[in-house]
Amino acid sequence: MYYREMIPSFVFAGAGGIDWLKSLLYGIAIIISLNCTNTFGAYIALATEFSISVKPEGFTLVVAAENQGDVPAHDVQFDIIVGDNALLGPVVNKLKVDEKTSVEFSLADVFGIPGRYPVVIRTNYKDDNSYRFTALTIGFYDHQSTVMPAVSISGDAISMPVDGKGRMSFVLRNDGQTVQEIGLELFTPDELSVSGERSVINIGSQQEQTLEYEVENYSALANSRYQVSLLGRYEDNGKRVGVAGSAVVRVTDNVKAAAKPVWIWILLGGILPGVIVFRRLKKQWV
Repeated sequence: MYYREMIPSFVFAGAGGIDWLKSLLYGIAIIISLNCTNTFGAYIALATEFSISVKPEGFTLVVAAENQGDVPAHDVQFDIIVGDNALLGPVVNKLKVDEKTSVEFSLADVFGIPGRYPVVIRTNYKDDNSYRFTALTIGFYDHQSTVMPAVSISGDAISMPVDGKGRMSFVLRNDGQTVQEIGLELFTPDELSVSGERSVINIGSQQEQTLEYEVENYSALANSRYQVSLLGRYEDNGKRVGVAGSAVVRVTDNVKAAAKPVWIWILLGGILPGVIVFRRLKKQWV
């Protein structure tokens, strides 16, 4: 962000008028700067996708990410969970704006019985200041059969202070005809800390349950948003079933200057230059 100094088409009378004008412009510039500091900002947005194909030698997973932000991402690395396999990709030193990177993995003994298997991808990266971020993506792969889950998971967005905690909830609903035992795991970015990530519940037919989690900020920046996903796994009619629901955690600043009403900035914009001019006049009177 930048601004040019504009000289108005009027002149103050008396000695030192130009100094007053500079003081006035300087005060206005301060107000503009304060008002715009949190209004504009660069950001990194990594869009992650994956595909799984079957080859004679086995399954192949391809994971790709594109930087859809307006500044480069550094030290980009995929951290992946597929079934019981944990995969870690190489580090990409720099991913420019609109640039895309992809990594291919060979999968062995990942899928057993037919079903809908989750693929959990954490895309770790850093900004220009070496501050670490995590983009979380959860998708599914249908192995040998297309599965329509009877259980659904939904979450609500929450806001929490940058130096505090918050509570978030997920609603599980079973629209099937049988009781299901579901193993649950909550996946969060590394910037957030959540208690009770793993649990097992039984949910009856045509019933729903609400689960609550306490979220605490570990290293998240103020005025940022993070996705949190609750993953459920169960078996139904001899098939493996995976379901997931996501929610957004918004980390807010406790004292947000940019959130002040417009009239406050107008008032400050009038008072500060006025005080500066008054002090100049007082010195000359003395």
